[in-house]
Amino acid sequence: MTWESVLSTAMVGTGRRAVPPDALAGVVDPSDVDGWDAGGGPEATVLAAAAVLGSYRRAGWVPPAWRGERVAPAADDPRPECSPAATQVLELLLDRNIRIDGGNELLARQWLAACAKADRRPPARLLATLLRLGTANPAFRDEVAAVAGPRGAWLAARNPRWAWAMPLDVGTAAEEFAITGAWTRRVALLTAVRRHDPAAGLRMVEQTWRAEPATGRATLLEALDTGLSDADEPFLESALEDRSTSVRAAAAALLDRLPSSRRAGRMATRVRALTRADGTVELPDKPDAAAKRDGVTSRREPGYGPRASWLIQVVGAAPLPAVPDLGGASPELVTGWTKAALFQRNRTWLRALAEASPTPEVLGALDPDTATGVVAGLLDVDARFAGLLAACPGPWPAGFSVLVTQLLQTASSEGVLTLAFASLAEHLDAAALPGVEDWLTRTPTDKRARRRTLRGLANALTIRQTIQQEFS
Repeated sequence: MTWESVLSTAMVGTGRRAVPPDALAGVVDPSDVDGWDAGGGPEATVLAAAAVLGSYRRAGWVPPAWRGERVAPAADDPRPECSPAATQVLELLLDRNIRIDGGNELLARQWLAACAKADRRPPARLLATLLRLGTANPAFRDEVAAVAGPRGAWLAARNPRWAWAMPLDVGTAAEEFAITGAWTRRVALLTAVRRHDPAAGLRMVEQTWRAEPATGRATLLEALDTGLSDADEPFLESALEDRSTSVRAAAAALLDRLPSSRRAGRMATRVRALTRADGTVELPDKPDAAAKRDGVTSRREPGYGPRASWLIQVVGAAPLPAVPDLGGASPELVTGWTKAALFQRNRTWLRALAEASPTPEVLGALDPDTATGVVAGLLDVDARFAGLLAACPGPWPAGFSVLVTQLLQTASSEGVLTLAFASLAEHLDAAALPGVEDWLTRTPTDKRARRRTLRGLANALTIRQTIQQEFS
């Protein structure tokens, strides 16, 4: 009531109503409040009383008793916390107090991967920031969920936007999958189940299949890529009859990865029918209804006409033969075999294709050692070299990292280093840092663009080296 009386006095004016003399009783001693004495005037007294009581109401408010369900605290996380130095690096990257050319997110993601691999955890105070990072950048979610641990899962259960970080109960996933309407959650549930039990994941899709919209059916088919095997072939074969073009295309794309499927056998029959006695292959005529059902479309392959495009599609969906002399094969066949090797992830074929004529697609499908070994054998350090280098998956071996730093110094064009920078910053091993620093030292001061690029690269490598040291 004292607060209301002070407000009333302020509203009607001190000329009409005086401040209650006991306004501060039980709160503070009025003699300790400037302006409370008569010398300050009634206006100062009202303002002083309002200031004191307002602060008291905010700081001294007692919340009502909680009558809802008491939430249990998060489970203990037995993992040791990362070192203060590692924490400082992460905070600098997240707060952008340091800026790395090519993006801080790249190094932050590498920090998270190193932390998870070392079985450490970040400080609890950074969990909300990391969950927001994963919400804004879906590519980070696996790494964030891995380091967040039980405390991160506890937080995620209290914010719908962070639901992706909640652990998935495979035992109840089928029930939740059938009733939830959030597609991101449904895909996450299906993917998690497929990792543990592909057959159970397929049953989840089959049980709701008829009730799903066309876009939903296509999305669920794409999620079946996790754990894909010949056991999924009958269901995918039936999906080729779906009334939706997008669903049929999604089913065909998955069947491209199964060289022992019935569809692959039908494609092999078509290839044999086009093969002449001398081993060359004829271009097919317009696809019939059966070929269209198997996914042969009118889509043109870049640089090829309609008939060559149909041949590439058929060869790309058929089982791969033994690796022939690629130099004597027609371009259509090589392109079709390349697609088949990529679809089927055939390492023998991918390596043979890379050695014959490396392309970014093929190099990107190889392991780092094989891909970098191919690039290390190239003679010309030009724009093509930079493009192939960018396609090599990482992390790159230490020896190759040192070698490629030396090779780039021989490039005749300034643009080669710029084109290669993003891949260097992402994959280069920290063993190349001394070479980069030496290159920077020897670069003339008038080469400002090159010096700026090398300085950014040195900064990225220094941070990566710190990350490796702190989690080793």
